[in-house]
Amino acid sequence: MDKHTLVKEIMNTLLTGDKITRLQVEKLAKSYGLVNKNEIKELSELALVLAARTIAHENVPLKQRYNRIVQLYKDQMNISFRTSMSMMLQQFSTPAPISFLASTYIKSDAPKSIHSAPELYFEPSAGNGLLTIALDPQKVIVNEMDDIRYDNLLQQPFHKATRGDGSIPFPEYYHKMDGAITNPPFGNIGMTVIDRFRIYRLEHLMSIRALDTIKDSGKAAIIIGGHTHYDPKGRIKAGQNRYFLNYLHYYYHVDDVINIDGSKLYSRQGTAMDVRLILINGRKKTAGGSAPLEAYTNTEVMLSWSQLWDRVGLYDKPTSNEKAKARAKAIALKF
Repeated sequence: MDKHTLVKEIMNTLLTGDKITRLQVEKLAKSYGLVNKNEIKELSELALVLAARTIAHENVPLKQRYNRIVQLYKDQMNISFRTSMSMMLQQFSTPAPISFLASTYIKSDAPKSIHSAPELYFEPSAGNGLLTIALDPQKVIVNEMDDIRYDNLLQQPFHKATRGDGSIPFPEYYHKMDGAITNPPFGNIGMTVIDRFRIYRLEHLMSIRALDTIKDSGKAAIIIGGHTHYDPKGRIKAGQNRYFLNYLHYYYHVDDVINIDGSKLYSRQGTAMDVRLILINGRKKTAGGSAPLEAYTNTEVMLSWSQLWDRVGLYDKPTSNEKAKARAKAIALKF
């Protein structure tokens, strides 16, 4: 079985701008002796990660890179191999354009000196690494429990890859990361109380664990399911979402909570579930506050990639050719 050659073939097809279907991928995989659908799905996504990261680190304007990644998303195979494993763990990776926006958002703006500690970012439910594409992988610690995905992470030049449980604390990283980024698997967990706040969802608990790792000045991007809904008084509807969003607003500076239409901007990842992109810009010096009322919230649902770009509001930062070359070198596979 030549997994590496399969990954490179799919990656090169995507980078040339050619569309590739799931049936074409399966036929190609079969020619290399690969027939396990779950393994083919994960190797296909690894190829997509590498193609997206290549584009994300090109030395061209940010919007141009984003547009190319949007086209890559449109050209990619539909990752809808709804295997028993992906269904059981609710493993649905983030579309590459959202990954690009989220990972670009969390990059540190702090001035660097020769005395500065190296930047470090954390992805506690990393999958194949898709959510990290705009970051230098050598500055990213990734964590993943799935065997195939963990092996795929080891083939990339990340700072470190671990296999911990993302639902429990990471004390070794507590308040040490310049940024955290996560699209955790979802599910019910009963009730867990964290600092007086009742948490009922796995994705909410794992997001909180990820946030615990960022510095006070660190940024975070979180992707969770569903849209935010409000009661007649303009409050977030009572229940699990209100608890979680109140927790975020109590402890962190929440830049935005963006509703994204899943059928429009997520379906090629194997699910049309609506999601939210939550952008966190540091921890509050003094905890306090709660989620704002509907009247003070932008509840617009993102229906297009251009709409999402405008909402996140990214901009280019000066970069030298030397830095661009270093970024390009960092994306290389280790095999």
